[in-house]
Amino acid sequence: MRFFRLSALLLPLALLLGCSSYSVNYDYDVTASFGRYRTFDYYTSKKGTGGTTSLMDKRVRAAVEKELQARGFVLETRSDPDFLVTYYPVMKDRKVRTTTRVGMGWGYRPVYGRIGTTTSQVKHYKEGTIVLEIVDFKTNQLVWQGAAAGALTGLNNPEDADELVPKAIRDILAKFPPK
Repeated sequence: MRFFRLSALLLPLALLLGCSSYSVNYDYDVTASFGRYRTFDYYTSKKGTGGTTSLMDKRVRAAVEKELQARGFVLETRSDPDFLVTYYPVMKDRKVRTTTRVGMGWGYRPVYGRIGTTTSQVKHYKEGTIVLEIVDFKTNQLVWQGAAAGALTGLNNPEDADELVPKAIRDILAKFPPK
């Protein structure tokens, strides 16, 4: 019975954390000269965005510009920038399995008995990750990459997206440029 009570308390917490949190990681080229970067623009390619074609694209682009400009970088669209920014979503099918055991026992030594049942449920969902890449303009080489795994998961309405996307972009760019 104690196990059932503990499971009943932890299951909603695990589902809540699984749907509303994300993890951020980043990687960069240790030989890149990040100190010379002052201006940026957007990289256009097959996997990059380049244009504001969707509402989510507009949210991400606005958040990237705000964060980079807050760090002193200038958006340069008329001449060659120091670095290019690209971003894209990665969607993966995920599943979580929950198991609940319910039982009871009775009796007195040496005669006793117990009965119980176990149920399992599998919940399928899409995990959405925002990937942000920084490419050196002169060398056209990737120099920095960050991702917020799970940041696009469970966005049920525009208000959720308007709140979560800027926070995820801020968290991704927290370590850019590297010291």
